[in-house]
Amino acid sequence: MKPLVYSLLGLLLTGCSNGVVVSVPENYHVSNSSEQGYLVGSLGASTIWPSTGENLQSTLYFRRQGSDTDLAVSNNNNDSDFKTSHLTSSLFTVPLPAGNYELHSITFKGTDGRKTVFSQTEKPLNVHFSISAGEITYLGQFIASSMVSKSQLWNTEYPNGRGYLTHSDAEQRDRAFLYQQHPELSALFFKKAALEKSPSPLLKVENQATQSINTL
Repeated sequence: MKPLVYSLLGLLLTGCSNGVVVSVPENYHVSNSSEQGYLVGSLGASTIWPSTGENLQSTLYFRRQGSDTDLAVSNNNNDSDFKTSHLTSSLFTVPLPAGNYELHSITFKGTDGRKTVFSQTEKPLNVHFSISAGEITYLGQFIASSMVSKSQLWNTEYPNGRGYLTHSDAEQRDRAFLYQQHPELSALFFKKAALEKSPSPLLKVENQATQSINTL
């Protein structure tokens, strides 16, 4: 089944965020909104040299447990919703049918200054979370950094185009921006997923206690 590509919330909320592209296959669409929840998080890049991830296109691959069909969230770093002295980041919000999901892999496309470099996780990430009807599930912030190599000729460090992600909690910022862009979602129950440590060195996940906040 051919995926359909949306910039943020599929047909309903398209075009409301910068710097991310969401690809959602048709079988993740629901005709009855009462069976739908929302996946929310942010994806961006470190701007700290030489581990800057600004030269990386990072893609998160999610799937419903028991399915082999992926939905994907990618950053292009051409624009962003948030920018500080050390990172850029963009919000993603995806309407999904209720169920159990996993973040199972990540890919990176970058450059070492001479050629294009591709890298990816070699084993399933096994990062699980659930989507509930009429609720928002917040995954946190994922920031891409480039691995660093040292030039044998110049003895200087440089980003080599192979990436990894660091997970952190940016709930206060992301939640405020979500409600600013989509006030119609502010009445929904908001829960923060507790992501377990990943077996992959390409994803550094903070341990967090699950926190649920009722916004009604």
